[in-house]
Formats: sequence, structure tokens, C-alpha cells
Amino acid sequence: NTPHNPSTVTSSQSEDLVKTVDLEKTNLAVPFTSQAPELNWDQPWQDACEEAAIVMLQAYYNQNSLNASTSKDMITKILDRETVLGWGNSIEMEKIKQLAEEFVGREFVVMDNPSPDDLRKYLRAGKPILAVAYGKILPNPFFKNGGPEYHALVIRGFTDEGFLTNDPGTRFGENLFYRDNELIESIHDWNGGDVVRGMPLVLIVK
Repeated sequence: NTPHNPSTVTSSQSEDLVKTVDLEKTNLAVPFTSQAPELNWDQPWQDACEEAAIVMLQAYYNQNSLNASTSKDMITKILDRETVLGWGNSIEMEKIKQLAEEFVGREFVVMDNPSPDDLRKYLRAGKPILAVAYGKILPNPFFKNGGPEYHALVIRGFTDEGFLTNDPGTRFGENLFYRDNELIESIHDWNGGDVVRGMPLVLIVK
């Protein structure tokens, strides 16, 4: 009898092994809404990306589904809260954090200068990421007029080449893909309106 050597495989077995070793991927089941759930892009919906991103995190962590009606109601509640607080249309990450903790019901942390590896680490742990961005350099193919100066979106997954996002700036924003460098270079906080010089910040559940 020929002794069995477990470390050797036939060529056909080798091909099967190659087929089953897929590249690492993660895509969290984050419900999607655009910032204009009823496709009305007038104010306040034109600037409601931060609120829509919070709504998506709220739905994910509380295992809720989203439709146009529920999304509109929740975005409106967050906008009403901002009015009470005396905030304007565009809000910086510290204010987004405050609203996320209030409406999602969890503690969040702000991370600065995230690397692609940092983002992937949190996604592997089941934590979607809220990112704020300079929209003019974010290559969303559905943006009009060059995109918004300031934008917010949820990073929900990754492939070996980039990230999958729920981008509320378009009704086609579910699972919108951005390459590593495209997303990382776009991340900037409000910075009083000088977004391009804003700190690169993201928000994650603690």
C-alpha cells in the first residue's frame, strides 16, 4: 500500500481549492434611504445627508426596515431636534455624534485619519461607519452640479479594491462602490464650511 500523504493533492483537487478561496469581502445589512425619501430634493432634503446617515445606522442597530414614509418621519424628527438646538443645515461631526447617540441609542466614538485597514477592521466587527466627506471629489456618478460641498454617507462593506457604501445623495446610492483612495481622500469634516481643509473624521459605535 502506498502511504497516504495528506500534504499532497492532485491537480484537480488543487483547482477546487483555488475556486473556493475567495477574496475577503464583507457587506453589512444596513437598510438604505436617500436623504430625499420621496424624491423631493428641495430644502430641507437637499442638505439632509447627515440625518439620513443617522437613520440608516438607527435602522441597522435596532433591526428596523426602512421605506419612504418611515425614513421621512425619522429624518424630520432629527431635523426638528436640530432646530431646537439652534443648529444650521450643515453640522460638524461632533454634532452628528450627539444626534447619533440620541437617536440610535448607543455610544459612539469619533476617529480621525482613518486608514483603509482601520475601516475594514470595524466592518469585520459588524460596525458600519458614518463618514463625512468633501462631496466635490467623491466620484458619485449620480451627483449633479459637481456634487455637494459637504456630504455624509454610511460605509457598510468592502472588497479587496474598495468600499461599499449607502450614499444618501442619490436614490441609487445603495451599495455604491468607491475605491480605497477615492473614499479616504474625500473624508473631511465641515470645518466651518472650509470642508476641503476639514479633519478626516468617521463615526463608529464604541
